[in-house]
Amino acid sequence: MKRKILIILITFCFIFLSNCERDDICIEGTEGTPNLIIRFFNSENKDELKNVPFLLINTLDSPNDEYLTRYIFGSDSISIPLNDNQDYTQLKFFYDWGSENENIDTLKFNHTRMDQYINRACGYKGKFILNEIAVEGIGSEGSWIKSFKTIKDSISNENSKHLVLYH
Repeated sequence: MKRKILIILITFCFIFLSNCERDDICIEGTEGTPNLIIRFFNSENKDELKNVPFLLINTLDSPNDEYLTRYIFGSDSISIPLNDNQDYTQLKFFYDWGSENENIDTLKFNHTRMDQYINRACGYKGKFILNEIAVEGIGSEGSWIKSFKTIKDSISNENSKHLVLYH
């Protein structure tokens, strides 16, 4: 009796597993929606990378203790997610966060989102195209970010920088 149950169970498992198709499993490491890669450069010497001390990035409606990302030791390169529900992403960039020299810039990243089908198991991933005026809110009086340059307007992976911010 036990042998018959074991044979039935093994047969059922074999039939069940053999019916799985390649598209039924999302392979680990499959790229999802890419983030925007930003590099910071010196506004006076545009070829020179320049760290941002104690950088904090936050959404407009979040309190400062609930940040999107923070770079305590300074960084010349960041990766931020773009809003996949709208054609823009607005974020607050805190320069030298928490110090007496703290300066906050509110930037609006203008983009178009497209969905790219991966497969049945993984579904879709987003791709973004930066608009001609990719960033708004730069260069106003008191702003620590002086200008920007779009390097790649198509954001389909995270292999290299998409945007440069000069400060």
